[in-house]
Amino acid sequence: MEKNRDEFWRISATELSQRIDAGELSPVELLEHCLARCRDFDPVINAHVLVDKDRARRAAIASEQRARVGKRYSRLDGLPLTVKDNIFVAGLRATWGSFFFAEFVPEEDEIPVARLRRAGAVIAAKTNTCEFAMAPVTENRLFGVTRNPWRVDLTPGGSSGGAVASVAAGVFPLAIATDAGGSIRRPASYSGVVGFKPTTGRVPRVYGFSPLASDFQVVGPIARTVDDVAMLFDVMAGPDRRDCRSYLGQFLTHETKSTKIRILAVTNASGRAIDPEVRASVEDAAAALTDLGHDVELGPPPYDIDEIDEIWSILTSVGVKVVLDQFPGQLDNVDHALVSMAERATDITAAEYLRALERVTSLRRTFAMQTECYDVLLTPTSAALPWSIDCRFPETIDGRDVSPRAAAVFATFVNAVGHPAINLPGKPSRDGLPIGIQLVGRFGEDRRVLALAREFETIRPWHDRWPPLVMSATTERVLP
Repeated sequence: MEKNRDEFWRISATELSQRIDAGELSPVELLEHCLARCRDFDPVINAHVLVDKDRARRAAIASEQRARVGKRYSRLDGLPLTVKDNIFVAGLRATWGSFFFAEFVPEEDEIPVARLRRAGAVIAAKTNTCEFAMAPVTENRLFGVTRNPWRVDLTPGGSSGGAVASVAAGVFPLAIATDAGGSIRRPASYSGVVGFKPTTGRVPRVYGFSPLASDFQVVGPIARTVDDVAMLFDVMAGPDRRDCRSYLGQFLTHETKSTKIRILAVTNASGRAIDPEVRASVEDAAAALTDLGHDVELGPPPYDIDEIDEIWSILTSVGVKVVLDQFPGQLDNVDHALVSMAERATDITAAEYLRALERVTSLRRTFAMQTECYDVLLTPTSAALPWSIDCRFPETIDGRDVSPRAAAVFATFVNAVGHPAINLPGKPSRDGLPIGIQLVGRFGEDRRVLALAREFETIRPWHDRWPPLVMSATTERVLP
């Protein structure tokens, strides 16, 4: 049945593309619909820091002209998307959530942005992030706090909170963001959307801010369905001579048809706190994957959580200090947590930093050996449910006092080993809050992860699961 034209937000990006192909939907009409929803919802969720209406409208007009003559560049042609504010888009401000870069305007598109533009995607807005994309929440002194559409007194997490909030509220159907320690997957889990972290190097990069954690950070897609995420990934992925890492794993392929997959299900974190409803959601996912005919085995995490945290602390503290050292005497407007990180870095020697990099190399080798009996890991995406907007991190999990990184015990190891991982909406909490489950694949086997994610989506669908805020609002009125 034809959906009301005011309900384009309910439709997946894949179906929107099909309607453009069939001449049933105009890219210009779609963009204006998204811009109207942005006007309605952004005063509440504060997801977007810049909306590039003029250039987006010109791009949508050009896309519409191509569609009329049957010469669309790709399935993405005419679809609006957002870009996280730490990714370079030529001619658009990129602040990294920091006063230091408040007026910085890149001259070049980052490689994935350039590829999306060539595919005809309509780059419509930049989304909010925390300063230097280094916090578990999304807030900064330039643009303020981003709120979770599921409950505006809760955080959508960080550092890609703006990107996931936009998609979760049905404002824009697609987003790209960065993930260095769970920054795509954890916010996606708190917001009930799909977020994919590709294999390290699979999406090449050449322009951007300083890397703060060696090669941990990757660019990845966010959307409401697995097919939508895959559509973005297919355009962004592939080698580029300017980034030698982009050749790693490019030729490791696997059939995407359904086959029996060996899955290690991890429902504990070596004695660390996990919300019981999160554990129950992963157990439900394990049962679903077993019903699909896959071999699912329960087991402990195949990595040392303390080691991951220690490596992360060394790399990021030094990375932040390198950036802040460029602005001596100008730290009054810097997030206090970043200043503390830089201060910790003064006690880290060059030898300790080098040993941390060597430990990453060893970890990658050891992880591959310890998981060689499995094709995929199933874990929680986060150990916690979304928490109060007033707190930087959940202070308790399952009634236990926890550290600032307690919710990330299932996230950062993926960046350390460089493997692909996807967040999928699992069984929600009793109160209806999103809970994410994570599938982690072998290095280079991004498409196997996406194929298994599609299977899971078929028996645990979530596409029509929307926040109450969205369902109670209409595009005809501005929310209070």
